[in-house]
Formats: sequence, C-alpha cells, structure tokens
Amino acid sequence: MEPTSSKEAPRRRLSKRSLNVLSALVGIATLALGLGWLIYSWKVDLEVPYFAIPLVLTVPVIAAVAFRNMWD
Repeated sequence: MEPTSSKEAPRRRLSKRSLNVLSALVGIATLALGLGWLIYSWKVDLEVPYFAIPLVLTVPVIAAVAFRNMWD
C-alpha cells in the first residue's frame, strides 16, 4: 500500500445550514410522496391501508437522517 499523499486537496464540506436545509427538503419530499401514495391508494381502492400510516410518518425522518449521515 502506498501512503496517502499530502498533496490531495481536502474534501469540501457543506455548511451545517446547507445540510439542515437539504435534510429538511429530503424529509418533506419523502413525506409528500408517501402522503400522495396514501391518498391515491385510498381513492383507487376505496379503503385506507392502515398499516401504511405509521410508515408514511416515520420513513421521511429515516430518509432525512440517512441523507444527513452521507455527508458526515
């Protein structure tokens, strides 16, 4: 193995504010997709998939945290 060169430029990091805003946008987009699917399936199937309600509310948080942790 070759030692790492000290000439490599350090990776540019996003500011905390940018990470927070992007994480919030990912969470909101995931929530919108989940709610859209829930409403669509309710209108088409004429019944509410009750098992999906907790998932629609928790998956956006998981997606936002996973997105945020990609940058750490």
